[in-house]
Amino acid sequence: MSPRKQLKNKSKLGGKRRKKEDSAWKEIIEKFFEELMQLLFPGIHDAIDFSKPREFLNTEMRPIAPFNDMGDRTADVLVKVQLKSGTYSYICIFIHIEVQSEPQEHFMERMYIYNYRYYDKRLEIGTPVISLAILTDDDENYRPNEYRVSFCDFDLRMKIPIVKIMDFKWEKRHRERLEKATGPMALVIKAQLKSIELKKAGEDIRYEAVKELIRECYRAGYSSNDIYPLVKFIEWVIRISKENEKRLKEEIVKIEEVYNMPYLASWERSARRKGKIEGKVEGLEEGMVKKAKETARNLLEMHFDIDKIAKVTGLKKEEVKKLASAFN
Repeated sequence: MSPRKQLKNKSKLGGKRRKKEDSAWKEIIEKFFEELMQLLFPGIHDAIDFSKPREFLNTEMRPIAPFNDMGDRTADVLVKVQLKSGTYSYICIFIHIEVQSEPQEHFMERMYIYNYRYYDKRLEIGTPVISLAILTDDDENYRPNEYRVSFCDFDLRMKIPIVKIMDFKWEKRHRERLEKATGPMALVIKAQLKSIELKKAGEDIRYEAVKELIRECYRAGYSSNDIYPLVKFIEWVIRISKENEKRLKEEIVKIEEVYNMPYLASWERSARRKGKIEGKVEGLEEGMVKKAKETARNLLEMHFDIDKIAKVTGLKKEEVKKLASAFN
């Protein structure tokens, strides 16, 4: 069977869960890009000028790597950054998520194909495409980092930097780096490691692990803008039952009370204090309406019920129902 057919067949197995985990990783990369680079790829991080704007080009990737072409793309992000030397460079980061810890035989061949396609589509002549990989499986021997074709005098080679998340558990130097790290990416790595550790654990153990990781987000003093993507990521990589998802919502409320950091965005808290949110969207400025819908989508992802979302955001129940239908 050809590599493309194998990849395409594999894409049918992951379903919604794989898609959600990919989405979780993509959001983490975009939200904490600078910290991710600093913790996982420090050499490349030091070459980037983070005082200059960067641009995520995910829309550019859709025609390059469609699902019906190469199969499951896993979590891949393309971002344009400016180097300290003053030149522009595309850094194409592929996050390879092995949910079942099954190494992908043709991973590097796919990486090579994507790398060339991005290079071929680049908008600026001479701009390189740099491919990186983060491996989240638990196979110590699975460390693909090179694609090579040699025949007679022909020699084609692509070697990429990789990070094995399990090395933060297996190797002392990586463990020490993780222990010293205090930012949100440290929580991301801990959650990924915990998900691997609890792969075969019972429901109660998984629930307690999720609760403790979320509690750690609040203990660390992260802002509400940082906590939300972290909570989503934790819930997506460590799956719990629908019943426990409801329990978790109640626990989050308790945790917020302890740390005096409401999960709701500051504009919502202020509006509630002033009595501006009363179950109606009339009177809210256009920007407030947009923010209310964004918050409603976030709460839908956390499985809050429609009545509570309507009360919190000020949107009509019918509007929340429309958002729920689009979300599903």
